[in-house]
Amino acid sequence: MNTKRLLRAFCVSITAATLLTACASPMERDAQEAMRDQMLSSHRQYVTAAASGPVIELSRPPSEVEAGLSQERRDQLDAMSGVRSYESQTPKLGADLLGGREDNVVRLTLEQAVAAAVKNNLDVQLARLRPAISQTQITQADAAFDAVVFADFSLSRLDTPRPPSTVAGALGAAFGGNRQTENDSLTTGIRKRLSTGGTVSASTSLARNWEEPQTTSLKEYETANIELGITQPLLRGFGPDVNRAEIILARSARQTSVQDLRRDLLDTVLNVERAYWNLYFSRNRLLIQERLLERTSDDYSRIQKRQDFDVSPVRTTEAGSFVELRRGEVIRARQDVRTASDALKRLINSANLPISGETLIIPADAPADVAVKFSLLDAVTTALRQRPEMQAALQQIHDAAIRLRVADNAKLPQLNVSAVMRFNGLGSSVGGAYDQLTDGDFIDYILGAQFEMPIGNRGPSALYAQRNLERRTSVVAYQRAAQEVVLQVKDAMRTLLTSYELIGAARAARRAAADNLRAIEQQEEAGVALTPEFLLDLKLSSQQRLATAETQELQALVDYNTAIAAYYRALGTLLERNGIAFESDPDGRD
Repeated sequence: MNTKRLLRAFCVSITAATLLTACASPMERDAQEAMRDQMLSSHRQYVTAAASGPVIELSRPPSEVEAGLSQERRDQLDAMSGVRSYESQTPKLGADLLGGREDNVVRLTLEQAVAAAVKNNLDVQLARLRPAISQTQITQADAAFDAVVFADFSLSRLDTPRPPSTVAGALGAAFGGNRQTENDSLTTGIRKRLSTGGTVSASTSLARNWEEPQTTSLKEYETANIELGITQPLLRGFGPDVNRAEIILARSARQTSVQDLRRDLLDTVLNVERAYWNLYFSRNRLLIQERLLERTSDDYSRIQKRQDFDVSPVRTTEAGSFVELRRGEVIRARQDVRTASDALKRLINSANLPISGETLIIPADAPADVAVKFSLLDAVTTALRQRPEMQAALQQIHDAAIRLRVADNAKLPQLNVSAVMRFNGLGSSVGGAYDQLTDGDFIDYILGAQFEMPIGNRGPSALYAQRNLERRTSVVAYQRAAQEVVLQVKDAMRTLLTSYELIGAARAARRAAADNLRAIEQQEEAGVALTPEFLLDLKLSSQQRLATAETQELQALVDYNTAIAAYYRALGTLLERNGIAFESDPDGRD
């Protein structure tokens, strides 16, 4: 893979996260360029450091112990010990909590276990709800720009006392004495907020007026108007990038929740694979302990037969203690099998395998012992691009930049302009009022401006400084996340190397222990004296060493297969490895 091409890909992704729009101020663009260079520098450091590394294929050093063993001898030792020697055996599991039979089992492949967990796991179900919740928050933020229908109604009855008029005649009667008025008005219209920060409205009003004493030619008359208005901020609160910030942040929150879902899926699949191989280990360890108990019981029976000849009671009880100790290990191993099965059932959460039931899961797959290839450069670059933690960290930088822009706009003075155009009409009836209104003879034009500026402007300036620090913090958090991802990838790769080599060492130790026990059994068949020392000190100890070596080899195999899953989890590609298609954000929009 070309290092320059990888760096170019990182440059594009980071540029998209930091240079959000082309309308930012020159000072803000300079700050974004500085952050972009800072992030690219850290990526370049990781990629350059790993660029010289070759593709590595796991291998094991040859064993000196096995060097003298022929292939025929190895096959014989594998037939009497090791994982393959137990393939045709079934452990004795004992009664379950419901008193059920030992054959109450179900075979399950790793693929089936992973598929069931992805579909049914409760943690995954909770994670699936978060994007849906975030989607409703997007709708709520976008609803701020929905048109609003409004209606206002008022009714007034006024009886106002006034002193008598000093004017004589009809004029004095009209303007002097008590005054009674009635006014009923209804205003309806529609109002909508604009993405520029302004508000437009269209409304109509109808009012009925009555007065006593009468001062005009009409004692009762109707007035009507149609009003068109707009209010627009020119400085603070101006622009789609400011007014639609909540929508963008809500979409970003949904993107983050989607990445959280992907992270939870990765963790769930990894936990399922761990639980699956742990169940495999527990079941085969039970088989190992059962075989050890059987061998020890056979030798104990031989010692009992000799207690009347050359075996002291002390030696007999000593042999019996070995039997009971190993019987105790079998009992503990049985419990471990059922506990491991329940742990896997909890992750799967299948209706056919309820956690309250006692059906035992039997792993249908065996751990693989196949060498894998990897490259530190490919692993690091893949993880930095695929890990959901990195995507979420980039999203945090995006969000911090949006909040910074809103805070920068909030530092500006408030300067709002408004314009109203109103058509008026009057008549003795509603129809007459609207007839005059449509003639367009009476039109009002109203223009206004409003200015406001806090003295010192300390609050908005402090908020801007806070947002600026938060953006810088998000960049550092991104770098820290990248560092953590690289460390996890390297740890996973080292674990792969170690666990693969341990399989070889454990297998050689197991074959050597099996060869030792085989030699002792051959001596026994050849007629060597079956002294208590031979049976207790030599043969039983050899059996114990073989069982321990078998357990260690089994553990190494399980650890290696778990390490493979952990490696792909560190890369962020464990879902793809298991054939799970994950659509990042089908409904997301920028």
